[in-house]
Amino acid sequence: MKFSSYLDFLLIFIWCIINRINSFICWENGKIMISKLGITLRKIRQGKQVSLSSVADEHLSKSQISRFERGESEISCIRLINILDKLHITLDEFLILHDEDYTNTESFANLVQYIRKQHSSQNINNIVYLLSDTSNYTLNSFEKTMVKSILHTMDSSIIPSDEELLQLTDYLFKVEKWGYYEIILLGNCVRTINYNSYFLLTKEMLNNYIYSSLNKTNNRIVTQLAINCLILSIDREEFSNCSYLISEISTLLEGELNFYEQTVFLYATGYFEFKRQSSTGIEKMKQAIQVLDILGEEKLKLHYTDHFDKLINKE
Repeated sequence: MKFSSYLDFLLIFIWCIINRINSFICWENGKIMISKLGITLRKIRQGKQVSLSSVADEHLSKSQISRFERGESEISCIRLINILDKLHITLDEFLILHDEDYTNTESFANLVQYIRKQHSSQNINNIVYLLSDTSNYTLNSFEKTMVKSILHTMDSSIIPSDEELLQLTDYLFKVEKWGYYEIILLGNCVRTINYNSYFLLTKEMLNNYIYSSLNKTNNRIVTQLAINCLILSIDREEFSNCSYLISEISTLLEGELNFYEQTVFLYATGYFEFKRQSSTGIEKMKQAIQVLDILGEEKLKLHYTDHFDKLINKE
């Protein structure tokens, strides 16, 4: 398992920001200090009944590993990767196990899950309360902008300021590697960011998101956001943008068994062809609606049936 020490740090650092673990992080001379990671490492090692001697080598002694496991010293990222390799566990798996032990009520993933639940129940007051100083969640400025954008879908009078949206888009344009955090921020601000910025940020996301073959969450969310951008681009008749997105989404879905994404993409391509006066468009949209019916996706079927009927009646 070969990574540059900077990339190893970047992977762990991004994950720590997203989940806000209450650990001390320091990057100095190629070393990362996260005491609680050592505790997780010890649990995994002992759970696999592997001795310190088995993971120690000429680069890292038993005592050094032991001190790291107790949270008393730092360890370089590449050394941690080497230990995980000897334990036959990937970095993704290690971080998932660590997350299970140390996820707290303020983690970004938990925040998103909480908002999704409240939004589904239309509990707007609970979402508004997230913006207060007394909330259990401590939100940064980008997360507050995201919450306001979500609230905008429930109450049009609530909307982020132009300055707040500018700060968010400036941040996203400067990001070199898009993780779950950035992807979710963009996805939840679609209705408040202007179209041109939204399309350009979608391109940035498609070119720079962090992909893992073991954990395809980012890939699925990126695909969904790209499809949403495609549908909006079709609405606006930005056909050159549509062609670019169709090509990118086709690549994302190649070899994947993501029935929801495949079906919505089928509808979107049909919608695109319909807008371009192609006779195949209507048939593709009908096929997608039939698939949603077979899959038992009643809400989605009703949504796209309504969209389809309005298109046909408009003609």
